Amino acid sequence: MSELEKLLSDLPNIIDELNFNLGNRNQIKNEILRLDNILAKLNDIQEEIESELGFEKIKNVAMGALPFLGTVASFFIPGGFLLDAVITGGAGLLSEKFGDTETEINLSDLQEKIYEWIGWVNNLQEIAEHILHDSVILTKINNHLYKESINNELQKIDEKIKINLSLNNGDLLKQQIHQITQSQDDLVTLQQRINDIYNTLKNSEDIYKIIIGLSNFYGNSGFALEWLDDEHGLIIFSTGQFESLGDVIDKCEYIKAKIGELILNSNTIRYQAEEVLHRLENDRNRKQDYKDKNTLQSNPNQELATHQLNKKYIFKSLILVSVFSTILLYFFDVISRDKLPQIQQIILNNNQKENPIINVQAAQKIGMEASLMVQNPPHSPEVWKKAQIKWQEAISLLEKIPEGTSVSEEVKKQISTYRINNQSISTRILNEKKATENFESSQKVAIEASLMVQNPPHMPKVWKQAKFKWEAAIKLLESIPKDTFVYKKAQEKLSIYKTNYAVISTQVED
Repeated sequence: MSELEKLLSDLPNIIDELNFNLGNRNQIKNEILRLDNILAKLNDIQEEIESELGFEKIKNVAMGALPFLGTVASFFIPGGFLLDAVITGGAGLLSEKFGDTETEINLSDLQEKIYEWIGWVNNLQEIAEHILHDSVILTKINNHLYKESINNELQKIDEKIKINLSLNNGDLLKQQIHQITQSQDDLVTLQQRINDIYNTLKNSEDIYKIIIGLSNFYGNSGFALEWLDDEHGLIIFSTGQFESLGDVIDKCEYIKAKIGELILNSNTIRYQAEEVLHRLENDRNRKQDYKDKNTLQSNPNQELATHQLNKKYIFKSLILVSVFSTILLYFFDVISRDKLPQIQQIILNNNQKENPIINVQAAQKIGMEASLMVQNPPHSPEVWKKAQIKWQEAISLLEKIPEGTSVSEEVKKQISTYRINNQSISTRILNEKKATENFESSQKVAIEASLMVQNPPHMPKVWKQAKFKWEAAIKLLESIPKDTFVYKKAQEKLSIYKTNYAVISTQVED
């Protein structure tokens, strides 16, 4: 037991480092080495647990909770190290990563948890290797990591716009107008950037596109991929906070609205500044005109000299404009006659022989895509079906791996997990289908009820039948679960249907 205790004593630190910090090429290489080290430690712990479980099976003694874990026990039970760490990190998001802190854990449970952690490390290593060997993705990420984060950039622009206008100093006012104009240009640029990020994160199912979008959002603040689970989706850590991908998307929506508000506010401030500057310049011009008039009266030849100088300036300007226009016409004529060269892209199809590792990695990637696709439910049946197809594809890849390979045991467990996910989505699809059918049926019944009482007055029997139909339509809507895609629409209709039902009920009582 002493060897296992020794290994488990470092487990809190190991689990805390189960993440992937994005960076440049060298930083990613270091991350891969770090993850290799973590994987080796987890494998050592897993082997010791398997050995210990085998020993206990021989003794035929059931394992209870782990009182021997010492400091690690507090990692899994209330009031201990892990619970405090999660709370101070502001992360109820990571309960699945760290495990249930409300109960003790036995060796079998711990073994299952370690298997999940090993799977996550494998996923992170695959992501890191892919980014490292894809120069396009790596370049985009590095370019983004040199930028200010969206939050910091917005804060800086906001501070620049908060100006106390200099109402009596024209030169300073010009500087302030220039600052506001520059801030507006920056806001427009930032608006385009946040729109690109939002569209990428909201609509993309590709993990690498999502990572590119996140690097654009966080910029030089940096971020790490922390965990991925069915409830919260992808979880990110940055600037001391844990956030789900859904949280980042919500922030993007807020920032988009904030930028629009700042553009409107800056327009108002700029208009006020320009009005004041115009007034100041008019006052200064009047004073200058008065001064010039007095000067001309004392020196009549000055007006003639000024007029001749202005004529020379206008003549030179016309010559420059003419020459520049000729150059532009020649340039566009050349462009229109010469076609731009077409770049041929050669795609080399490398027929690689399948091997178990390739299938496992491909299945894990597809499984990750399926998980990302259905985060932040509810979703339409079409989205659930797409995710189901991905799970089935991942399962099919794993099922092709023959028995007796180095990854056979891992594959069996992954297939089991993927089948559970696939079955869960099948249930979701059935629930969505039933909810949609009930919603459509309620609309059909409501239309029948409305048509029945057109052009009153009617017999009491007609009003009663209409009342029953509205009641049936309401029951159909009330049967639609909260976690379905049509629930929101159902609630909107429900309010209308109940109002109609109340009106009809009045007629029946009369």
